[in-house]
Amino acid sequence: MLQMETKTQQFVHRMNIARYQRILGTYLTAEERRFVERRLAEERAALQQLAWSVASKRQSTHAA
Repeated sequence: MLQMETKTQQFVHRMNIARYQRILGTYLTAEERRFVERRLAEERAALQQLAWSVASKRQSTHAA
């Protein structure tokens, strides 16, 4: 069950990243661009944190 939730979270983060990247390809004010870039960075960080969490859980279960 946890694995399915993790895959869903990864999917959502990837979709958000793609959406923010598309938005950055449009006309934006400087303030809007900063906001979208910040959200994009947050989504990338969240996806990376999730990947690290999954990797560390896999290592701990294989090490036991």
